[in-house]
Amino acid sequence: MSLSRNSLASLLADVEPLIIHHWDADGIASAVTVAQFVGPGAIFVVPPFTYRPPRDFVEQASKLAANKDVVLVLDYNAPPEVYASLVTAAGGRPVVAVDHHTTTYPRVPNFYYYNPAAEGDPNGLWPSAAHVIADALGFYDPMLVAMSIYGDLWDDAVNNRVYRAYMEEVGLDVKEDSELIRNCAMQIWAAEAAKLKDVIDGLAYSLAYGGADPCEAILSDPRMTNAREAVEEELSRARSAASRKEELNGRVLAFGVTTKYKITGMLARQLARENAGKIVVVYSVEEGATGRIYVRGLAQAKPLIEELRSKGLNVGGKSQRSNNVVSLEVQPGDLEQAVDLVIKSIGKLADVLVSNG
Repeated sequence: MSLSRNSLASLLADVEPLIIHHWDADGIASAVTVAQFVGPGAIFVVPPFTYRPPRDFVEQASKLAANKDVVLVLDYNAPPEVYASLVTAAGGRPVVAVDHHTTTYPRVPNFYYYNPAAEGDPNGLWPSAAHVIADALGFYDPMLVAMSIYGDLWDDAVNNRVYRAYMEEVGLDVKEDSELIRNCAMQIWAAEAAKLKDVIDGLAYSLAYGGADPCEAILSDPRMTNAREAVEEELSRARSAASRKEELNGRVLAFGVTTKYKITGMLARQLARENAGKIVVVYSVEEGATGRIYVRGLAQAKPLIEELRSKGLNVGGKSQRSNNVVSLEVQPGDLEQAVDLVIKSIGKLADVLVSNG
């Protein structure tokens, strides 16, 4: 069931939640914003780095939910069946998803969601889940929300009016001070890319209840700093080593990489910026992990998301002004077939994907 803005705030007014949140800057900022609103008593859990978590994660969530009032799922763009499994695990407690991705939700009892961008966000009004939460609650740290937006839009954040409003609220200059916000977001991205699960697991709790300035705490963590150096080096290597192939008469550029880090999304962003006017498909196999595919350079992402979901693929993404992206997770052995299907789907929808009409 869809919640209204006011009903979300009312629901969170007097609860102790279990907070399941995404592992990136936006997911962490979302969790911190909710926790500071509800006060002490929130428990945080971060899924493994996949949108199809294993059964033991769902069992863990079930145990942690036993003494809580509600299960909140923040910025975690999981497929409907994952939400349904969490509803079962919650044992009758409400499960509430808050997000800003273009997505669909299950229609099952005790499941609720608040997502003003579920059908798309052509005006860029919902650039982060933390902003969705802050707008609903009227309670937030503007610097933390600004970081969440930068961590989703990166250099395009400076052109987003919502980001600019938060920067002005905290007294920071968009041009002069965004480097500070970028560095905070990069530290978290590096921990995610290096799969430092132990660092990510404890971050929301320490930022919500530790009393430290969020950016100062993030920038002073040597584990994140060391990870950032290693990950940025790997990102540079992967860009140089990536295979490159033109598809659909040059309208699509496909890049393939093998990497030990979770960098495919950032690599796709950089390659799309370098190849403006092209649809860019970046695919990778991470060492001992999942096959990933990212598509950028789209005028709108929603038609491709819907087309690929109709083929049974695990697809996420955003159909958002200045941030149209489609992402997929597949088994490594299925990666080549999935890339072919993505490119064929782009060909089928090309006229829609490259124009706003």
